[in-house]
Order: sequence, then structure tokens, then C-alpha cells
Amino acid sequence: MAIDSDLASRLAMQYEPTTYRRRIAGHDVIIHCHHYNARLQRTLEGARGIDGKGLIVGAAETVFADQLARALRPGDDEARRWAVAEQLYRHLGFGRIDLSQIGADVVTADSSHFVEGWLAGLGESSDNVCSFTAGYVQGAVHAVTGAAVRVREVECMARGAERCRFEVDRGERPPVAPNRKDPAIPAPREPGAGWLRSPQVDEQAIIDAVVGMPMVGDEAGLIPAFSVYLASMPADFYNRICIGFVEAMRGLGRDKTAIRLLISDAEHCGMNTFRGIMHSPEWDGLIAPMVRDRSDALHAIIAISNALGWGDWHVTAHTPRSLALESRYGYEAVGYREYRGLAATPQCAMLTGVAAGVMELVYGEGTVEERYGTFNAREERCVSCGEPSCNFAVEQVE
Repeated sequence: MAIDSDLASRLAMQYEPTTYRRRIAGHDVIIHCHHYNARLQRTLEGARGIDGKGLIVGAAETVFADQLARALRPGDDEARRWAVAEQLYRHLGFGRIDLSQIGADVVTADSSHFVEGWLAGLGESSDNVCSFTAGYVQGAVHAVTGAAVRVREVECMARGAERCRFEVDRGERPPVAPNRKDPAIPAPREPGAGWLRSPQVDEQAIIDAVVGMPMVGDEAGLIPAFSVYLASMPADFYNRICIGFVEAMRGLGRDKTAIRLLISDAEHCGMNTFRGIMHSPEWDGLIAPMVRDRSDALHAIIAISNALGWGDWHVTAHTPRSLALESRYGYEAVGYREYRGLAATPQCAMLTGVAAGVMELVYGEGTVEERYGTFNAREERCVSCGEPSCNFAVEQVE
């Protein structure tokens, strides 16, 4: 969808090639698909004994209050500020929200990345599924007006409604939490040693092509690409909900279970996302001519992931039964350092799960469910623990 030049400049994506990061309106953003986002939501909200929905709403409120504040300008009147809030949501691929009735404490949405993801990957829901959007609207209200409100979804397309409908409660509540972080650790500047390359696969050409793709919301605010629905999610959102989830589950003595669940969600993501990519017109036109064997496909997938903002990872050893990867600036490890300081144990659940899922996709046989669990991944060293890089080992399960 065409937007005016002022908004386009505010929301333009900037790619940092030395760290493999994407940035929009002052925030690093991560390209993930509807499979991952819906599964991650189900994991948090389905965990007993914790407020998973509250984690999602609170993280979205905090992160988007900050990102929207960075996208606004001192000369914007209130109508313009609401227009920016609507456009950022659509631009990032979350769907289309209507804030024109916010004065009457009503917000509606007639398309939704999370509804699409839930219905496509998880089936019909007996509950409303737009916790993320409720948090986004709370953050938008704070960025535009300075008020702290509660937003509740009362109708949801995932339950058969014509559109999602939200009500705004302006009663007293705690203030919006600031997105407070310590300065990021320095990014690596020189290429790593010992990275393996395929002579057939032009990784830089793949990165340049994917980065150059206009991955922004269409008229419906969705990003259909590579046979999936994509979204540009702020890395801070993922980090806040995942760190919060593990910490909440630790309070119940179930933090190891929480980490296993996050790894499992990412493992499914690795298979589903890249399966869609490998069966897409984009793959056929750009990458398939480079691929002579399964190893080439693996190297191409790693190049694509580096264009999606996940953060600088590379193959260091590889056979059809095993894989070693190094990541020097992954968003999970860096984010943990920013929010919590040094960690006692590795923190990159997403990259761990994706590493296994990619090997299952490339070398496995059968359906996605039949391939699931046929490779095991572990993170051996992590930047969050003070190491210079995160290192992952993947092995076929005997």
C-alpha cells in the first residue's frame, strides 16, 4: 500500500550488514512467520500457573509505546499521531486496525497476522487470540496521549466474528513500564574464522535480494511472501516475553520445561518457515539455480536467515548427520545482556530450535511431524554468558 513520503521515511527499513540486523523506527526488527508467532503465543498463554497473556500484552505495550514515540515528530497533531500508529501496525505486517473511534473507547481490526497464524497453524480457537494487538493499542494510546489504559478484546475473528473488536478502559492502572535497557555489547566488525561456504551458493547475492524485497504490509496489513505470512517484530518484544516466560516458570520450578517449549516452537518454525520458502516462487527464481545438493540448500537457508535480522550466524562444520553453527550477534543473546546482564546459562532458544528444524527439513524425510525430533540441537557457548560467540551443535538422533 502506498504511503506518503513523510511516513515512508519514518518507517524505512535500514539493514546493518556487519551485524545482519534490520531496523525500523529505532528498533531492531526480526522477520518471523505466522507459524512461529502463533505457536509462541500458545506456549505462553497455555502455561498453567503464570499470566502468559499478561506477558504478551505488557511487552507489546512497552515496546510499541517506545517504537511509536520514536516514529512521531514534535509537529504532529493528534490526528497525525493516530495515523502513524495505524500505519506502523500495518507496515510491520500485523494486519489492519482502525483507531478512528478511539475517542469512544472502541478499536476494530478487520485483518490480523495473529488470527491468520492461529487458524492456519493451530485451527479454530475457543478463546480470543489478539493479546498482542491489545498490548499494541495500549502502547499506542500512551505514545499518542501519554495515558495508561487497559484494552480488552471482546470479539475475535478467530472465533467467527466479522472483525476483531476491542474496548478501552481508562480507569486507574499502573504506569506504562519503560523499555529500559543497558547499552548493547559491541558488535563484531571482522569476518569470523572457519566459516564454511558452498562454492555454488552466492550468499551475499541471496542476502542482498532478500533485504531488497519490499517486506511491508499490503492493503490488508499482511506480508504474504515465501508461501507464509511474515511480520517484522521488534526484537525487544521477543526478548521481553521469552525472558519473562522463563523467569515466571522458574518461580514454579519449571524453567527447564519453559526453555524446552521455546526450543520446540522454534524447531517447528525452522521447518515450516523454510519449507514455505523452499516451495516459493522466490526460491525457484533466485536460489534454486544455485542448489545442486542438500548441503547447498542448507547454506542458502542460513543466508536467508541472516537477511531476516536474526543476527550473524554461519556454518562451521557440516555433514548430513551433524551441523555446527556460530552466531556472534544473535538477538536473543544480545537482548538478554541488555535486559538482565550476564547469564549463567545459554539463552538462545530460538536459534537452537531453528538449527534442529533446518537440519530436519533439509535431511529428513516424511511430513513435518514425522521429521520433528529427528535431530537434536544444543547451545554450547553463548554471548549472554560473556563468550565471544554463541555456538550450536546439531546431531541426528539415533
